[in-house]
Amino acid sequence: MISVILRTTVMFILVMFSLRMMGKKNLGEFQPSDLVSTMLISNLTSIVIEAPELPVLYSIVPIILIMSYEVFTSVAVRKSENIARISQGKSMVLVNNGIIDQKVMSDLRFTVKDVLEAMRSKDIFYLEEVKIAIVETTGAVNIYPDPNAQSNIKKATIPPFDVISDGKLKTENLKITGITEEKISKILTKEKTELSNVLLMLADGDGQYNITLKDS
Repeated sequence: MISVILRTTVMFILVMFSLRMMGKKNLGEFQPSDLVSTMLISNLTSIVIEAPELPVLYSIVPIILIMSYEVFTSVAVRKSENIARISQGKSMVLVNNGIIDQKVMSDLRFTVKDVLEAMRSKDIFYLEEVKIAIVETTGAVNIYPDPNAQSNIKKATIPPFDVISDGKLKTENLKITGITEEKISKILTKEKTELSNVLLMLADGDGQYNITLKDS
């Protein structure tokens, strides 16, 4: 038991020191390489704690190596944009002036649901309110609202819901907004398109709608 306590204490101190050396405040700021390093350190720590027969050095040496690699990578990233692009990727514009960039969405494997959740997390429900949305290298989505759109949009009591998502009707959201399938059919006819061609259709309680067609 004493051995386990000592091993756990040593590994705790070492991991804390490693994370401090890597300069990361929290998981939300982690780049892919940071997350991999953290996962490896976590596994190495558990191995030596769960297997008392193994020398502590079996975990200490790899953890120090991983910490050294991470520090080296951080320095290299600051000195070279090419290395930064390879190891961390680059920020990408997902929405520009209320228009979803479907190529970026596909490259990042984002879904319509992901886009809407990112908007709602910033208290934005109307796509027209988004001046620009940027997906950072950490995966976080930062949104700059369009001040003009925010003042010009006549907001309904019931905010917009996705009534069509990726060519499929969302009947549960039709009930929330009070829009009928017949109304949707008339809108699609008016817009000269079909259900299968619609990537996203948002509609609020007042019947205001926004349609994003799939790229051909």
